[in-house]
Amino acid sequence: MSTVIAVANQKGGVGKTEIAIHLAAALARMNERENVLLVDLDPQGHATEGVGLKELYDASGLSLYDGLTKSGVDVTALLHEVPHERFFLLPGHFNMMLVESALNDSRMRRREYRLSDLLDELSSAFDWIVIDCPPNLGLLTDNAIIAARRLIVPVQAEQTSVRALELLLDQVESLERELKINVDIVTLVPNLVQDSLLARRILDSMRKNLTVTDFNFPKRVILQEAYAAGRTIYTYEPDRSKREDVQELQALYTRLAETVKERIAHNGR
Repeated sequence: MSTVIAVANQKGGVGKTEIAIHLAAALARMNERENVLLVDLDPQGHATEGVGLKELYDASGLSLYDGLTKSGVDVTALLHEVPHERFFLLPGHFNMMLVESALNDSRMRRREYRLSDLLDELSSAFDWIVIDCPPNLGLLTDNAIIAARRLIVPVQAEQTSVRALELLLDQVESLERELKINVDIVTLVPNLVQDSLLARRILDSMRKNLTVTDFNFPKRVILQEAYAAGRTIYTYEPDRSKREDVQELQALYTRLAETVKERIAHNGR
């Protein structure tokens, strides 16, 4: 049975897609016997582009849009193995721009559970499923939260990120109350952190009141280079001057995967 995790934050620019891609990559490397799937639920398709499969975003034929809005779609036909990596992708598609409108149709049954129902078909094939959510609160993000019941929230050490976090937590509480479910905030992940007095104060406050990793992800240009090359930091090969940055980030993402595994095991799979 799959362990499903949603990487969510409606605030753009917090590195959500970067965290989702590299968490999938790190989980896949920690145990070669475990299968990992990355789901690109963002209509912009950034995760699909970031793993080197941008052509799937514009491809003709069935897509995730069809899987979410129609019955009888074989979800396994939508999966693609990511080149050079050790995980699979359920790619995004430009049609996903229309999916919330379709889900809002009054005739759509179980609209909040469409992703959950789709991923149930893959529960025996994958040990870990990581969902990259859209950068907004809406039916797609609700679908991800309900399918996963476990959230990882990338945050920046900025006041605007704190406000966005409050809105996300309010939405989670609303879903828990209305649908009578429990959602586990596995951890907050400070990302793109720059060393400043204000950033330290914000992170200290977060760590006093919430579950936050005890390590931060720094802002590194090398991640943008890897993304442009369609590679993760585990397979990207930069020039010699940046190898220390690569090693630093590889260690941090591996540590994040270890932390996620430990906390999920502690809280109950």
